[in-house]
Amino acid sequence: MTPFSFVLAWHFIYLSAGCFINPLAVLRIMDYLSKGKRGMVYLLEEGGKTLVVKKKREGSTALRALENEAYWLPLMNRHKIGPRFHRFDDGGLVMEYVEGPPFVEWRVGRSLSEQKKMIRKIFQQCRTMDRLHVNKLEMTHPVKHILIRRGEPVMIDFERCKRTLTPKNVTQFCQFLLTLGYKVDREKLRDLLQWYKKDYAEGTFAGIVSLFC
Repeated sequence: MTPFSFVLAWHFIYLSAGCFINPLAVLRIMDYLSKGKRGMVYLLEEGGKTLVVKKKREGSTALRALENEAYWLPLMNRHKIGPRFHRFDDGGLVMEYVEGPPFVEWRVGRSLSEQKKMIRKIFQQCRTMDRLHVNKLEMTHPVKHILIRRGEPVMIDFERCKRTLTPKNVTQFCQFLLTLGYKVDREKLRDLLQWYKKDYAEGTFAGIVSLFC
């Protein structure tokens, strides 16, 4: 660990707000990972595993964002969605570290057949969330929110997740795919999405997926 990383690690363990991670439980805070609108993200090495720790960003106006993610992530895990939840306490939200490129980068240089197979898998996760009446609110532009690890898509960031009677995960993912240049019969897609919003029927969903895959 570099001197800078060491200082950063202890700055992270003891925060001015009074929140801390027990130093005895931490083998090594590896490095600062990223800064988002609502939180700061660090890598943590603990028990031989690399984990992610999310802390509320100082000055963030987002209320209870981490609390919301800590609520939804274990529920999503039951359906094999999202990184594995570890714990949520004064030290922050701790979860599995997912190492892999975002879908938008992964698809570059891949055959259309490979891309379609991955798109189908992502659609299935969107469908699962729709059936659970959950809206992720990141699917219109999930550039950084769908990672590909060992051939499987992993959605991250559930801070804005919420319960709703009209989930739009499938619909929003369709919109995103169109922005990436995937060619489909837009009129037929529009009709299918209108029907899907009414009944969320499995047959309608299958028709939507078939246009892309």
